[in-house]
Amino acid sequence: MGHISRRTSFLRRLSIYGFQAVEDGHYFHALLEFDITGLRKALREARVESRGGSLFAFFLKAIAAALKEHPALNAIGDERRTTVFDEVDISVPIEILRGDDIYNKQLVLRGVDRKSLSEVDREIEASRKADDGGKSYMPSPLMRVLAGVLPGFAFRALIRAVLRNHRMVARSSGTVFATSVSMFSSMPGFILPYIGGPKAAAFAIGSVVRKPVAVRGSVEIREIVNVTASFNHDLVDGAPAARFVNSLRSLVEKDYRSLIG
Repeated sequence: MGHISRRTSFLRRLSIYGFQAVEDGHYFHALLEFDITGLRKALREARVESRGGSLFAFFLKAIAAALKEHPALNAIGDERRTTVFDEVDISVPIEILRGDDIYNKQLVLRGVDRKSLSEVDREIEASRKADDGGKSYMPSPLMRVLAGVLPGFAFRALIRAVLRNHRMVARSSGTVFATSVSMFSSMPGFILPYIGGPKAAAFAIGSVVRKPVAVRGSVEIREIVNVTASFNHDLVDGAPAARFVNSLRSLVEKDYRSLIG
């Protein structure tokens, strides 16, 4: 039987160590459907006027706005203490294609709550085009060196120690995580996002599908997107998470023009 065997890449080894270091978390998930028919129409109109941004950028703005309403979810914590942050810094994965090579890097969008939709969109596009070799996956040069020389158990212990420094976690990987399935595939459905250790929440935005929906007593074909919101139950209970989801739904389905600018 033929096969190909090769050494696990450095970045993939870092992923394994990182996941193993934070595998003791307790999470619950909300599988949500949002009607974005009005939102997508407004985004298309804004693009004609050279305003607005992508659907994914809009969801980042909406998540940030909802977190400002419910700041307890913009938090990093452990069994000793919880740190709630004023500024919403969202970490997003960026897939880069360079010829036959594919690599992923992390982009931390700082202060999404105070940036315009256009600013968020431009920052994402600039990161996709930046030729930085994917080094932002682990921004600390020292940590990259240590990952290459320390045995696995020692590096996992180091990661656990770093995660207790909440401000360092926020600086290196933001206060919340969000990804978009539609950035990588047009297949509809839900995906459970990885929160990444001590953060309170993470989000995955799916692809847009057209489906029949009951609207004011009649059935209409609407544009629907699936969104998964994952919450760290060590930091967030069900009722606060539900209130956050209600705020997010209102921003996406009703008050979207306030975020388009």
